[in-house]
Amino acid sequence: MDKRLNKTWESCVKCGICRSVCPVFKEEKSEPYVARGHITLLSELIKGNIGFKEHEAKDYLYKCLLCTTCVEACPNNSETDTIVEIARHEVIKHHGLPLYKKIMARVLKNRQMMDFAFKNAAMFSSFMFKKNSDTSRASLETKIKTPVMEKGRLIPKLSKKSFMQKYAEYSDSKATLALFPGCLINYTYTEIGDAFVSILKKLNITFNVPKKQLCCGAPVYFAGNFEDAAYLAKKNLDLFENLDIEFIAVMEPTCASMIKNDYVKLFMYLEDKEYEKKARDIAEKIIDPVKYLYDYTNIAESINNTNLKTTYHDPCHLKRAQNIKEEPRFFIKKASNFSEMKEADRCCGNGGTFSIDYRETSMKIASRKVRNIENSKADYLVTGCSACIMQLSEALHKHGDDHIKTIHTLELIEKALTV
Repeated sequence: MDKRLNKTWESCVKCGICRSVCPVFKEEKSEPYVARGHITLLSELIKGNIGFKEHEAKDYLYKCLLCTTCVEACPNNSETDTIVEIARHEVIKHHGLPLYKKIMARVLKNRQMMDFAFKNAAMFSSFMFKKNSDTSRASLETKIKTPVMEKGRLIPKLSKKSFMQKYAEYSDSKATLALFPGCLINYTYTEIGDAFVSILKKLNITFNVPKKQLCCGAPVYFAGNFEDAAYLAKKNLDLFENLDIEFIAVMEPTCASMIKNDYVKLFMYLEDKEYEKKARDIAEKIIDPVKYLYDYTNIAESINNTNLKTTYHDPCHLKRAQNIKEEPRFFIKKASNFSEMKEADRCCGNGGTFSIDYRETSMKIASRKVRNIENSKADYLVTGCSACIMQLSEALHKHGDDHIKTIHTLELIEKALTV
């Protein structure tokens, strides 16, 4: 593997441009937490000059959001995200995974287990959480401290019925689109999925919700757990390969980027030619819902201005990983009174398990974002990622900005649709 990485890390000339854009470096001010530091660390690891026996050294490769801001800014196109992902894989091969990530991987690989876990969590949530409807978006607030979550943290409310269960009747229907909600929309923000379904029905676009779809694998892949990520990827690719549809609308940008981009990288790394080819073929069918509405429908003719005062946050895996920037803004400008915030594409600091492992840094990054949201004078923060909604809703709450509501782009479009 080191030979395949040589070109990537040798392309880094240590110019330091990554320091000026990295959200983690802006808070930590420490060289190992920036792209050129990651590249140096991995090259020395592969050469056998250093190890990762100490907790601090492991942090140098896990304290990264994989937001790809550095990749976008790099004049030499150094693929730092790929370097970090492979470095993490090297780390867990030698030192294993934290217990909660082992449990997470096991649950994500089994849909029945996930359904059972979330159903029971929703049923007994009152013991651990209290409802908080006065926040930027209705949430649950933790009553007690747990090993992975402090007391008072906000999380999305849990749905009694998952998105896939709500639309089970569409699982085998002949359709134009297959819908892949992603875990957050499937189990928590089901109303975002409902908004997209409502739009599709109004436009008379047929869809199905394949019942055998599993988690995209992003949480385990980004942890460096390539083996379990490959299991999930193979299951999904085999399913998608047999679907007679034009597109697979993936509602979460991280999931879309995982399936569209990272599946290919994963099987290249594992030297699995069969599934690398399948991943490349399926990548052509993966599409963001808003991108689909923009490119393949005439929905814009039926959108009225709601007069809501809005601003927009670019999710990292939408803008940078999929190059989708103007399409959401096109709809938001038609549907509301829009004001562009400063640094709209600045990472919110969620980064999946990053927000659990490095909570303080995560919220510092989010606080910078909140100041820009406040200065936009918007009443609604619109974004295309439910993980960003979760992160920024809590950040707004912590800053006393619960009057600024967080909504998904699809929810705004559905609200403004007159069909």
